[in-house]
Amino acid sequence: MKTTVREWDWWAYNFRVVHRAQIPGISQWDDDLVDMIVEVMELEPGGRVLDLACGSGDHAVRLAKRGLEVVGVDIAPSLVAHCQDKAAEEGAEMAHFQQACFQQGDMRELAYDGEFDAVLLLSGSFGLYDDATNEDVLARMARALRPGGRVLIDVFDPTRMVVRPPRRSWSHYGGGYGLQTTWWEPEACTYVSEFVFIDDEGTLNTSAEQERIRVYTVPEWRRLLTGAGLALTHTLADTKLPLVPYDRDHYKNLVIVGQKG
Repeated sequence: MKTTVREWDWWAYNFRVVHRAQIPGISQWDDDLVDMIVEVMELEPGGRVLDLACGSGDHAVRLAKRGLEVVGVDIAPSLVAHCQDKAAEEGAEMAHFQQACFQQGDMRELAYDGEFDAVLLLSGSFGLYDDATNEDVLARMARALRPGGRVLIDVFDPTRMVVRPPRRSWSHYGGGYGLQTTWWEPEACTYVSEFVFIDDEGTLNTSAEQERIRVYTVPEWRRLLTGAGLALTHTLADTKLPLVPYDRDHYKNLVIVGQKG
């Protein structure tokens, strides 16, 4: 079997666009998430939103349809190109569509200063780096906010990760079969994923490196937010309405909301 090592940009499109489009109920999940974001962030038409690691652009486009001015940023060129095409198609079909702007960028180099009412980082995309870099990313997110603005971060829940066994899951998409292997490293408080994809031609596509995500507890989040000049306003247990506070009995997800003074 031929083996090809693929870089992140290839995996980003393969997983975030092709695979994602085939997940049952994903459109309703996106609708529910955006409903929750608009309510908890108190967003009004005309507000400015920064969507970091915007992925497929589905959330950014939904927010733009509600009259918000959205800037989507992702490190993967393939995803940015996909998002730009998606926004152009939506804009051509809807006269009242508020154009979403997408650009390539690294969250570690974010340089906005006081320009947004809300900054989003969704789908477990926080924690990709070491602690010092993660803290700097959060500080850059806070700096991008106007006074009174809020960040919303959808992260992996440490309560579930601790008891979650190693998992191997196959999916059929994009003309082949993908295998995702995940496990929890308790000493590092890190969730690890490895990916392989066997295409129709029999090529085994492997990843150049593991995806490693540092997972933080709620007390750690309170410390991180304080260090970035943000106050923790919500810890939520789900990504849809009604808002459910996160606690030991409710931990389906962990959504962190912080506000700038």
